Amino acid sequence: MSTSNLTRLVLLALIWGTSFMLMRIASPVFGPILTTFGRASLGALAIYLFARQRGVEFHWKKNAKTYLVIGLGNTAIPFSLFAWSALHIPSAYMATMNSLAPIFTAVFGFIMLGERLSWLRISAFVLGLFGVAVLVGIGPVSVTPLVIAGVLAGMGASINYGFAATYTRMYAKEIPSLATAAGSQFAAALALLPFALPSVPHAIEYGTSSALISVVILGIVCTGIAYALFFHLISTEGASKAVTVTFLIPATASVWAWLLLDEPITPGIVAGILIVLIATAMSLGLLKKLPFVKR
Repeated sequence: MSTSNLTRLVLLALIWGTSFMLMRIASPVFGPILTTFGRASLGALAIYLFARQRGVEFHWKKNAKTYLVIGLGNTAIPFSLFAWSALHIPSAYMATMNSLAPIFTAVFGFIMLGERLSWLRISAFVLGLFGVAVLVGIGPVSVTPLVIAGVLAGMGASINYGFAATYTRMYAKEIPSLATAAGSQFAAALALLPFALPSVPHAIEYGTSSALISVVILGIVCTGIAYALFFHLISTEGASKAVTVTFLIPATASVWAWLLLDEPITPGIVAGILIVLIATAMSLGLLKKLPFVKR
């Protein structure tokens, strides 16, 4: 990977790492759905303007169904689940659940595409669940029903990411990636609109500047700019290298939350993150080059 793209990769990890902390700030004020709606709307606008500048064609009518399914699976549902989990679990927990996405992508590749699910990937799935158990069991937060629900919501978000990634491979091959990104964000925002409206009066009355700034950053930076960086990495380095950003996000999310929200970084968090990241590496096939790993 070139030095410039390595810089972009680190920058992307820093940006996406902040998203969990920002949800921890915005969701208690605006609510999970309105927070997600604001993020999707601003993200859609940012990506759309960038895509139009590059002459990308959207073919809205033709691709409406694809945009909607991807928008629900990759944005509306998982963003809402993470925004809800932000009410109950630390940023490091959410970022670790996010790292499970490649594992669930492999599972959906088996279910929807009939791809071979090797013993290595099955082991990765089991190890990933074990990592989550370690994180929750010896992490800094007491295990309560709401904490467990928050963790399950984060896992649900990753399950949706896995489905959306597989669906995109199946039905969005002919659509420019930036068009898919912008179109799916617009579809997500429209789907969320009727559920977000009831929260508007509360947001107007009790909204804070920090929560509003958090939503703006979530939309423009963590969604709009981040997508531009991610798709640039995919186009220049390939998807397999771009997805390695997954390994950096839990660390950056933990550091941001430690610096700005005083969330602790404990041995339990470190252990859980490491186990999940090893499982993710197994799922992505990054351990195949090691001599002790069977092909």
